[in-house]
Amino acid sequence: MSAERQKIRAAEWLYRWNLSMSILGIVFTILTFVGVFTLVLRQYFAEFGLNEVEVLLVLLLVVLTIIFGFGFYLDKFLRFWSAQTTVATVRNQFLTSALYQKELLIMKYSQIPQMEGLLHLIEELPDSPAKTKLVEHFRDSLRKLRKTIESKEWEVAPEERTY
Repeated sequence: MSAERQKIRAAEWLYRWNLSMSILGIVFTILTFVGVFTLVLRQYFAEFGLNEVEVLLVLLLVVLTIIFGFGFYLDKFLRFWSAQTTVATVRNQFLTSALYQKELLIMKYSQIPQMEGLLHLIEELPDSPAKTKLVEHFRDSLRKLRKTIESKEWEVAPEERTY
């Protein structure tokens, strides 16, 4: 295995480790919270006839309800994840400008040939205002794709929202 491949493998394993640790951190934080408050609140809940296991389950249900409720609120009402993605994109200029190899190959061997074939078929149709507009749109798109392939960078207009 080459040195470059070893670096890639090491980076993959570090990424997996980091992701696993963040997920485990969340799980253990929840369990710690529930465990500590079960011990602290068991006497209070004993007045309602609940034993330690039932108190633990009630607290676990409350914590999970709060976590999922808050996530639902952020997602559906505040649309937080969309804003977060936009901020991450704006702050990372390489995310929108750099062209990945996979994107380059898809454009070069899939999108451009498909668009050229569709453009050829559309040009065979009878003349109409809709045809003229569509042909111009396809030609503009092909120009932009070819320019992107040549420069290997995306050119995002200010009015184009990427996320």
